[in-house]
Amino acid sequence: MPALGTVARALSTCWLLLCALAGSHQLSITEFAVPSTVEAGNNAELQCLHSDAERVDYVKWWWTPMYAASEDKNRVLLYQRLTGHTPEIPKKNVEGRENDTIVLMDLHSYDSGVYECEVSNVAEVRRHQELIVYSNGTGVELNVSKVEDGPDEDDLEEVLVQCEVHEATPLPDLSIFVDDVKFDNVTVDVEEDSNGVYNVFLNLTLSSDVVADGSNIRCELSYPNHNVSHQYTSEIVYNSGTALSTTETPEDTTQSELASELKNKNGVSNRSRWILYAVPVVFAILNNLL
Repeated sequence: MPALGTVARALSTCWLLLCALAGSHQLSITEFAVPSTVEAGNNAELQCLHSDAERVDYVKWWWTPMYAASEDKNRVLLYQRLTGHTPEIPKKNVEGRENDTIVLMDLHSYDSGVYECEVSNVAEVRRHQELIVYSNGTGVELNVSKVEDGPDEDDLEEVLVQCEVHEATPLPDLSIFVDDVKFDNVTVDVEEDSNGVYNVFLNLTLSSDVVADGSNIRCELSYPNHNVSHQYTSEIVYNSGTALSTTETPEDTTQSELASELKNKNGVSNRSRWILYAVPVVFAILNNLL
């Protein structure tokens, strides 16, 4: 009898192992889609299709934030569907769709992180992908001005090039080019908040003989994170007689607006048309008087 009991226990163990192996082979995530990058303010659709839809115990979506403090970088439950129950969605900016698809609404920098789908019956399978929310913030601002000669070997005036961006995410790189030549001797200052938003300031001082009138000065924003391929630029054509800024584009439109008001559809000014009508009338009156 002891031998029979041992055999029975062995068979039972083998049966459980076979069931587990069968479940692990049968259950799989057949389609998984999480975008690697999303521009701030847009939505993102996350898909997780699995092979055994009728017999899964649950499907869950998790999020591990990228910019949270180290003690807060725990997984956050975004979506949970238990078999026979209505899906639970505890996070406000998440909407559920069919087939356990979720949509992240109006994304911001703090939504960056790792998104994971978990499907379970006897076995359990998981897939995950990092999603980065990117933004150029307030845009690339470029300012160029002449300054007094600094402590160098010449007595020439100098040109100060200032490039900055506010509220950008993730941390961007700023580069300054003059006629497509990149200058590396720049001063960089970075400010960061807790949500992965950055203010970056870049200064470059050049001798005035390096920058001629008509030179193209460009500031370029890119991201060290290779998943974010977007670039933003701001350009100025240098004129030594004025301070230049991309945030100020002064145009004297007074004359053009006045001309537009005075001209009719045929391109003749109202004053000219009045004269054309008045001259024949004057001649007619003079003829009657004579």
